[in-house]
This record gives sequence, structure tokens and C-alpha cells, in this order.
Amino acid sequence: MIRAFILYSLLFLFVRQICAQELPVYNHFYTTPYLYNPAEAAMFPFRTASINHRQQWIGVEGAPMVTTLTFESPFQYKKFGLSGTLRNFNRGLLSTNDVLATYSYIVNLTKDTKLRFGISGGVTSNSLDFTQVSDLSDPSISNFLNNNLQPLANVGLKIESATGINFGASLPRLFNSRYNSIQNFERFDFSPFDEFLVMAYFKKPVDYKLVTRGTGRFKKRIKLEDVYAPLQFYAIYQYSQVVGQRIELMSTLSFDELFWLGASYRLNYGFAGMVGLNMQKFTFSYAYEPSTNIVNGIVNGSHEIQLKFNIGGKLEELRERPKLKSLSRTEERAPRFSSENVQYGGDEGQAQQTKYYVVVKEYKDFNSADKLVKQLKKENDIVADIFFNKGNGIYYVYIYETYSRRDAYKDKKIAEEVTKFKNVKVIVVDPE
Repeated sequence: MIRAFILYSLLFLFVRQICAQELPVYNHFYTTPYLYNPAEAAMFPFRTASINHRQQWIGVEGAPMVTTLTFESPFQYKKFGLSGTLRNFNRGLLSTNDVLATYSYIVNLTKDTKLRFGISGGVTSNSLDFTQVSDLSDPSISNFLNNNLQPLANVGLKIESATGINFGASLPRLFNSRYNSIQNFERFDFSPFDEFLVMAYFKKPVDYKLVTRGTGRFKKRIKLEDVYAPLQFYAIYQYSQVVGQRIELMSTLSFDELFWLGASYRLNYGFAGMVGLNMQKFTFSYAYEPSTNIVNGIVNGSHEIQLKFNIGGKLEELRERPKLKSLSRTEERAPRFSSENVQYGGDEGQAQQTKYYVVVKEYKDFNSADKLVKQLKKENDIVADIFFNKGNGIYYVYIYETYSRRDAYKDKKIAEEVTKFKNVKVIVVDPE
């Protein structure tokens, strides 16, 4: 039976015109979706590294084995990310090494809906284990260049919403692979639709979750950020000209964010089970697939292990960007051309209350202050106005007015973070 398997592999691998390659199967795509779709790269506010190892069909000589190393890093309030992949895909006589660099970008379609786009480029290298080849004079391999380099690229997109519903699609290989190349970059056959993958899943984000941690009498409440609802669902459809179509359904259930279980069903193959543990900055997960009817009695199933690490803490600039209140648009004033039109603060009906103004800059002349008001509106879409102090003759450009001291100082802090003004003041006007 093993000889038959090897013979089949030889016939398959050394066909002169092989125009597509099977995408490696991963059970851990739910923790690292970047494995299937470049648009999912750097989607979390952490720098992460992961290593995934899958050994398929234990007991069969030359059975597929894939080891994948990924690194992901987001930038600029999750606007874009840079990631990389190193992968070794071993299939008996044939070994393939992939090196990919990925750029991902995010566009806000609506307040609650985002579009992610990702594209990868790199090289793939194929090599043969000639120690397993009995006839080296075979014309299929006599001119074969070991470790030949060929172009590699993929592209993908994803739509996600605050409801937790996500839809993504990717083209895993934009160029045809040629295994028995006789020189580097021998061919650049652009054929993006030989393989494609579509994924839909439900993974609802939660702002935060309070959990109790500690042992014995010493326990405390901890606020967990960037968490998701416990129950998640996934569905995948993949098509390849070589292996046909693959349909897979999966569900995972988390227990207190420390431990989770999962199960999947792959059409025409069977079930698989997953288990995972979160240990602060380190995540361990394992998946097992029992042997199927295709190879029943020969193999002991397939095993897959993944280790994932958060490098450093949560990136400060990726915390949810605070929202500046500023003046509402109903409070916009008509353009002013003299200091006679300047507001002196407070409505007549509320003159008996202390009022707070969040001031970004002060001037001695009105024209300079009014110029800044118009500039803020044009360049930053911030509604501002001017408060004039009769006592010192200063014109204060303010972006927010309130009767709440707490709200004023909160907006001051946010203004210093999200605008170019670093010396924002709160001016207090007492009732006359």
C-alpha cells in the first residue's frame, strides 16, 4: 500500500505541466485567519507571532506535513498592517518553501462596517529529495533545478460589522506553480482563479469583560479588553483546479477567556476537534482529525499544534481613539468680520451657572482668532468659536463649552491627544 502511495505521488508530481497547488489545510484559521486571507493580517492591536505545525495521516510515509511561521503588526490606529509568512510544505519527495510579505489596509464604510484589503508578494522554492528517486535519468527530473525560485502572490478582502458578521474572500495563488522548473523565475503564468477561498463567520466583538482572577482569599476583578462573545461560527468554501472543492463548518465555545473547545466538519472527510488555552501573552491550541474511510486502517489521523505569542503589550496608539466633542453643528456661527460679533459666553437663561470653555489657543487680536476658527472647520472639521475676556483683552478660541467641570477637563485631555494643540486650557467663567 505504501509503494502504491509513493508511485501515485511520483506520477502526480512529475507531470510536466502542473498548473496549480493545493492550499495547505489549517484547523487553526479561527485564531489566525491570516493563514487563509491576507486581508485578515494584523487585525488585532498587538504584535503577534505564531507557529503552526500540521502532520497529516500519521502512519503514511511521505504524508503531507506543513510548518508555518507568521508575524503580524498593525500601525496607525489599525489603518494598515504589515505581516510576514514563512512556510515549509513537505509532501514526500517534494518540499515547497514560501516567503511572503503582506500589506493590509482598512477603510471605514460606515460607522459600524469596515472593509479590509490585503495583498501579499514573495517567492516560492521547490526542491526534490533525490535520495528517494531510484532512476535519476528520468527526463522529468534530469534537468530539474533544486530550490528553484518562482513568484508567489495572493490577495483578499473582508467586510466586518459590529454585529459580529464577517465575510471574506481570497485568491491564494495569483501565479501558477511549476514544480519541475529548470531555472529560476522560469514562468510568470498569471492565473488568479485556479484557486479561491470564501469564508463567512460570526465573531461578535465585546467592548470589555470583567472577570475574577486569583486564588484563595486574594482575588480581584480584572477588565479584559478586545474580547469576543463566547460562541463563534465559521463556514469555508474553497475551490482548486487540482483537488476540487472543500466545504467546512466550524464552531468554537470559550470558557472564561482561558479555555475553549471547538469542533468542525469537513465535507467528504469527516470531523475534527480543537482545544485551546490562553496564558496571558501565550496561547496554545491543538486539533485532531480521526482517520477517514479513505485511509482507514493505515493511518492514525492528523495532528495540528499552534503556538501564538503577543509581543509586548497592547499598542498604545491602537487603543480606541477618543472622540472629541467640540461644539455641535447647531451652534455654528455665521462668519465674523469684527470683534463686535464675538460671543461672551453663556446663554442668558443660564447666566447663573459656572461655565467652562475648552480653549485651544488665545490671541490679542480678533482677526487671528477668527482665522483659526475657519481653519479648524476647513482642515479638521472641528466647530469652534471665540470667547472675549473684557478684563485682559484676550480672544480665546474654544472648541467646547459646558456647565460640567468633569466634561470640560475630559475634553481637554482628548483635544491634546487628537489635535496638534498641546497646551489646551479650560477657562472658567463664573456667573456675574
